Amino acid sequence: MYKRSEGFFKGYQDINLFFQIWDNPEARGTVIITHGHGEHSESYHRLIKAFENDKWSFYGWDLRGHGRSDGRRGYVAEFDDYCKDYKIFLDMVMKEEKVKKGPVILYCHSMGGLIQLKTLLQNSDIDCTAMVISAPLLGLTVPVPAFKAKGAGILNKLLPQITMGNELSNDMLTRDPDVIREYEQDALRHTRVSPGAFLGFLDSFEFVNPRANQLKKPALVIVSDADPVISTSAAKALYEHLGTTQKELYVYPGGKHELINDTIRQTVYADIKKFLDGFLESK
Repeated sequence: MYKRSEGFFKGYQDINLFFQIWDNPEARGTVIITHGHGEHSESYHRLIKAFENDKWSFYGWDLRGHGRSDGRRGYVAEFDDYCKDYKIFLDMVMKEEKVKKGPVILYCHSMGGLIQLKTLLQNSDIDCTAMVISAPLLGLTVPVPAFKAKGAGILNKLLPQITMGNELSNDMLTRDPDVIREYEQDALRHTRVSPGAFLGFLDSFEFVNPRANQLKKPALVIVSDADPVISTSAAKALYEHLGTTQKELYVYPGGKHELINDTIRQTVYADIKKFLDGFLESK
């Protein structure tokens, strides 16, 4: 059983950011979760519960403008503000003695993947053991209306704090009707995105995609064969260009965007567990 605790830390420019810990007293390794756009750290309770009899502790945090963290929902002045927050969080967690004693896995999903990959590329001193990369946002499948795409630059100059809908629906995230109902009742989820965040996606694609070969940590990439939100082909290209030979790719036919909350989640959990446990066995 986990011993759960929570708190806040000061992110970039002193914003209050929420985090929580699921501490397994028998843990031999640590997983640090960075969630995607519109969700929050509590969205991973199914995944974490699936590991409660294993040897891992989990840390999760809520991005600025998400979950229980401060900030206007979906707003960020610069995309790199997320990266700066993430670096602060990693520095805080990795200083803990119990974390230092075993492997540290950086788990990311969707926009959290873009944040994690960009942060690692910007900070060569981050020393993790491996990565799990779930449906990384390195290109979009969901159609963005032309007026939003073309007007984002103007809006970012004139009304930078405005937020608009992100075109996502819950049936793009999961095929499980019970999970969809849960999402519909989840007051911490949102569907807002600011022009600065959208423009930051595009700039960050250009930064991360050509530098994938600089990412040399062991990695597991998981993605649907036809993700309705992010580009499956971009996720596969990331895998192909990663600068490590210790990498695995799992492509799930028919899966939706949030594979760990989809109807095939038990298979996904087993695949993640197999990858993670390999790092416990090597210790």
